[in-house]
Amino acid sequence: MPTLYYVAESVKIIAVGFGILSCLGEEPFKPRDGSLPFLVYFSSRYRGLCVGSLVSRTAVLTAAVCVVDPLLPAHDARPVNVVTGATYRHPRRGIRVQVTKIIIPKLSNTTGERAYMIQKSPAVLLLARKVPDVLAEIPLRPVEVDYKGEEALSLHEECLMAGWHFFYKGDKIYPVHKFLLQRNVRVQFLIIVKKSLWCDTISLKFQNAMTNLGYTGDFDRSVSICVRDPNREAQPCHGMYGAPLVCKGKLVALLMAPDAQWANCTGHSNLVQVLSSPHVRSFMNCVSRFGCTLL
Repeated sequence: MPTLYYVAESVKIIAVGFGILSCLGEEPFKPRDGSLPFLVYFSSRYRGLCVGSLVSRTAVLTAAVCVVDPLLPAHDARPVNVVTGATYRHPRRGIRVQVTKIIIPKLSNTTGERAYMIQKSPAVLLLARKVPDVLAEIPLRPVEVDYKGEEALSLHEECLMAGWHFFYKGDKIYPVHKFLLQRNVRVQFLIIVKKSLWCDTISLKFQNAMTNLGYTGDFDRSVSICVRDPNREAQPCHGMYGAPLVCKGKLVALLMAPDAQWANCTGHSNLVQVLSSPHVRSFMNCVSRFGCTLL
């Protein structure tokens, strides 16, 4: 079954099943303490392994770079399967659910503008079915998303990021085009720091990459925040796109921009794109109202 791409434009209404499974007569299954019941992953044709976060039982929020090629105007409609219900990556672990629709922001036809928008935008994957709690190692539960900016993020705020690509002290540094693929999910505690102090170099790297692709517009510094590991023990590695940044129990940002990461995972800081930026907020408002038109 081919995957359908949707562009959010607030024109038509599509009903999407949002909500948590309720059990009548018995106490519902509960995820165990310390688990990540919202975390999923899938193979991307553009970025290797990508991470996603359940925002409902049938919808996954991830990075647009995982499902869209910035250099190709046509979308790849081949099937995409998301692995749910397991934090250990193995062919026999987890439950694979097919993606039936992919919702993305409306993109420009200009190559430079398109590449810039893709690297700062999320995508929503709609799943074909809801996974029953009894079938999953970890009962699936959505995470609350703060796309309205209700949570004020301050400097040195401690947050966490989860995924399968991490670089730790003592790990072997591979060439640029290879990734550190862990089988067990890792969680890294990060703090929000000044962008000018810890992420200035990768900010310039991102701007140069966009300029080389033909982008001639302004760069909005408010769309991203800088996070780092204060102990320099580990960091989210390049390739883990779609990885969620969770602050105060809410999903506030995603790792989205491949051109805004350190080579070989050596910088111990990351630029993450906030979901409350004006560009993303309008897209999330549209998705929450189910207003999407077929591409």
